[in-house]
Amino acid sequence: MLKYSLQLLITLTVTLVVGCAGKPPSIILEDLDEDRSLTEAELKENEDLIAEMKLKEEMLKKRAADNMVEQQELAEEKEVVEVAKEQMADLTEKVLEKRRKKLIKEDVADIADEIKASSSEKEIVEILEKVAEGELTASEAKALIKEKTTLSEQGVEKLIAKTKAIQKETEDLAKQLADASPEEVAEILKDAGGVSKKDILKLVAKKEQVDSMETAFLEKTMSQLYARLVRDRELGVEQAFCVDIEGMLDHLLVAPVYFDTDKHSIDDYIDHIESSFRLLEPVLEQYPDVVVQLEGNADERGTLEYNKALSDRRWVTPSKVLLALYFDEDRILGVGRSEQCPLKRVPGSSREDWWSKNRRADYIFKFKS
Repeated sequence: MLKYSLQLLITLTVTLVVGCAGKPPSIILEDLDEDRSLTEAELKENEDLIAEMKLKEEMLKKRAADNMVEQQELAEEKEVVEVAKEQMADLTEKVLEKRRKKLIKEDVADIADEIKASSSEKEIVEILEKVAEGELTASEAKALIKEKTTLSEQGVEKLIAKTKAIQKETEDLAKQLADASPEEVAEILKDAGGVSKKDILKLVAKKEQVDSMETAFLEKTMSQLYARLVRDRELGVEQAFCVDIEGMLDHLLVAPVYFDTDKHSIDDYIDHIESSFRLLEPVLEQYPDVVVQLEGNADERGTLEYNKALSDRRWVTPSKVLLALYFDEDRILGVGRSEQCPLKRVPGSSREDWWSKNRRADYIFKFKS
């Protein structure tokens, strides 16, 4: 409502309401001050207000369109990074598989004198490889190895147990290497043994390349997100209680964590935080006025009170991990939104799929208050 129309409107409203009540109006139109023309200054102020409102409306429309274009461009760049990370994972798998086969061959070589003449070390290695890959059960492998060797039952069980231990170590190494820096990759593999210097150098070089690509992406995305925060504050349109994730850059920096019904697993948080913040932490150090706000959400089932408590656990738990590993308390905020901020349901999607997308924790970046 325009500034210099408001007082008259209020007065007229009082008159009409009182008149409709069936009582003599205490205020009638004749009692109003005599109408007067607005001064040039007042007219100018009204015109400026209209212009400001129209400008803000146009800016908000452009903002929404720019957000979507910007997010799409950055999403395409992130896809390139993700492809490089998949290549790194494939190379890691090949190196660790090579190491596993080497260790299994060494174990089989130790029992070479007990392999029957009708069989070979290669056959025993193949059986143990199938055990490692889950293609054969221990009992199935045990029967095959007893046919091909003169090992005692205890000796066969020991050989299979060694293979399982090698496979468990391989899986643990893969997990460690996934979130390690290039320097840590070299250290982990040297300590583990069984990997050639050439393979270590290949993995370190690939890790350096992937880290460089990901860091460049994070820096660019954070720079553009920061520009959005500045723009939104200047426009007076900073985020309301419910975040509209459409067009958000925050999810390109740190993906949401999704949960099974009633769950808020700490294991999911630790793995997710380590992989997300190892490279992001130094980038955020360039923006000391930005905080990370963790936002817990729940699907629509359950009472409001239960969902509130659950959504609180979905942000409080990761906040403790972030505080322990990366940030001081003044860089972390949190809120549990219960089921009050559901995402839009995609037409044609099932209710279960919609629920699964609302059981999550978001990492949102915003200015300190």
